[in-house]
Amino acid sequence: MDNDYMKQVMASLVPVKGSISDEEIAKRAANENELQKKFDNRKGPSVDGSTQIDYHVYSPVAEGSKEKYPVLIWLHGMSQGQCFREPLRGSEVAKFAGAEFQEKFGGGAYVVVPRANEDLGQYATFGFMYTNSWRAGHDEFGRSGQLPELVAALKQFFAEEEGNIDFSRVYLTGFSAGGYMTWQTILAMPEIFAAAAPICHAWFVPSDEDLAKIAHLPLWVICGEKDFLYTPFVAPTVEKLKQKHPADLLRVSIFDTVLNADRTIAADQHFSWVSVENDMYYADGKPYDEKYTDGFIAWLMSYTK
Repeated sequence: MDNDYMKQVMASLVPVKGSISDEEIAKRAANENELQKKFDNRKGPSVDGSTQIDYHVYSPVAEGSKEKYPVLIWLHGMSQGQCFREPLRGSEVAKFAGAEFQEKFGGGAYVVVPRANEDLGQYATFGFMYTNSWRAGHDEFGRSGQLPELVAALKQFFAEEEGNIDFSRVYLTGFSAGGYMTWQTILAMPEIFAAAAPICHAWFVPSDEDLAKIAHLPLWVICGEKDFLYTPFVAPTVEKLKQKHPADLLRVSIFDTVLNADRTIAADQHFSWVSVENDMYYADGKPYDEKYTDGFIAWLMSYTK
């Protein structure tokens, strides 16, 4: 799906009213589970008058603590930024705030979940709803989208929590539209992250120049072979990475069939992020990828910047 095609798609968009009511937002918040409720609400700064983005934070820090903790940043996919706190409910990212996963981080980690401003405008094209997610914003067909707002929010978070962050262990992952934004963020802030994992990413194949910027960065690319994004975006990205990225810093997991933790077939073959939400282990303890038996969190934590 090249840039000209994206322009054709975007030209066909018809604005529609897609906002979720305040009552529905309140209802969804009231029905959050205990892990989701552990995330507080913050708002990043405006960039040249733009709309600020929300980000939700789980903090492992006890009052008065001077310990330093790693940070996992999770970028949601399209349709999961439609309203306040929706990224926490659209996937099982809140699992990372649970005791089992926090212990795997060596006794605790921040989990930061930003939200794209999808509620600012929804569109209809080709018979389906389209939010444009992270890509909407400054440069409709280019590479910025809401990247300036996201970078500003992350910098604000780093400043607010500076005393308790282990800046040698800041990690980034995201899926689908959030996988696209994972690529954009590591290219915008290549010095920040210790490792990153773009999952079933959309809209992007890195250039040689891009890969040169992140040649130092451990990457784990994850996708399903039957995913509709695999052929246009993930497959050519993997091919380039295997040619250009240091082999000892690259993991690639391409699933023949995307499965849930109980080994039932996932609701959609696009849903390869369920493997990461389960730390790359099935419920029976077997790894999702037999080549990599250490789990997702252990892989992250094996790298420091």
